[in-house]
Amino acid sequence: MKPISLLPYFFLYSSNFYDKTCSMWNKIYLIALAVLFLPMAFLSYYSWSWLQSIGSPQNVVLNYDYWSNFSWSYLWISTVILLILANVLLWKTLRAWALWTTFLYFALFIIVRYFWLDQSFFQYKKTSGLGLGEFSVAPLFGVILSVIAAVIVFFNQFLVKRLQDKMNPPTESVFDKPAENTESFDNVEDDNKAT
Repeated sequence: MKPISLLPYFFLYSSNFYDKTCSMWNKIYLIALAVLFLPMAFLSYYSWSWLQSIGSPQNVVLNYDYWSNFSWSYLWISTVILLILANVLLWKTLRAWALWTTFLYFALFIIVRYFWLDQSFFQYKKTSGLGLGEFSVAPLFGVILSVIAAVIVFFNQFLVKRLQDKMNPPTESVFDKPAENTESFDNVEDDNKAT
C-alpha cells in the first residue's frame, strides 16, 4: 500500500487562505472607499447648494465657507484613511491599484473643489459685489496639489515595494544558480582519450 502525502493538500489550503485574505482586504478597501466617497460627494454638493441660496450674500458666504472648510477637512482625513488601507493592501497583495485609486479619489475632489466650487464661489462673490479681482488662482493651486499627491503616491509605492523586498527577499532556486563546472563536454572527452 502506498502512503498518502498531505503536503500537497497543505499548499493547496495555504494558497486558498492567501487568496481569501487578499480578497478580504480588497473588499474592505472598496467598502471603505464607497463609505468615504458618498459623504464627500454630499459635502461638495451641499457647499455648492449654498451658492444657489436666495438669502443675504453675507450669510451665503459664511455658510459656504463653513461647509467648504468642513469638506476640505473631511477630504484630508478620508484620504489618509484610504492611503493607510491601500498600503496594507499593497503589502498583502503586492498590487498598487488601491494606492492609485486613492490618488484618483483625492484628485477628483481636488478638481471638484478648485475647478468647480471655488470658481462658482468666485463668480458669486463677483456678482454680489463682495469680491474684487478678475482672476482666480484656485485651478492652478488644484493642479499643483494633484501633482504633489501623485508624486507622494509614487514614492509611497516605491518605499513599500522596497520594504517588502527587504522583509521577504526572493529565494534562490537551484536552477537559477550558474553551473560551477563550465568546461565543455569536448574538453572532458579529450581528457578521457588522453588517459
